[in-house]
Amino acid sequence: MHIRSLFFVLACLVFFTGCPSGQGSQGVGVTDPEVAQTVSNQVVEFVEGAAKSPKSAKGRLDLMLESLDGAAERGGEFVKVRDEAKKLQSMYEAKAGDAELKAQLETLKSAANALTASAS
Repeated sequence: MHIRSLFFVLACLVFFTGCPSGQGSQGVGVTDPEVAQTVSNQVVEFVEGAAKSPKSAKGRLDLMLESLDGAAERGGEFVKVRDEAKKLQSMYEAKAGDAELKAQLETLKSAANALTASAS
């Protein structure tokens, strides 16, 4: 009977206090180089996709901008990449010509490539 009571008390204690937090549950921070590589990959994939399917590029750009806004909170080159993407977004909205859009896509890609170069 005592063993059952002890087990019940221990079970309640674990249940109400939760699992002990280890290193995995505390959230290890993501470093700038890791974020830079992710952003760069995302931008390169977007630029390549925009070249293959220009009609869907604006919608994909809108989605990409959400993550670029988050990355821009890190400051520096991340802000530049986000700003170049926003410039491209405004060009899509203004229905800019193909040559202008291609030039801005290359500028965006260059900014993303510079991001990985400065982060390493």
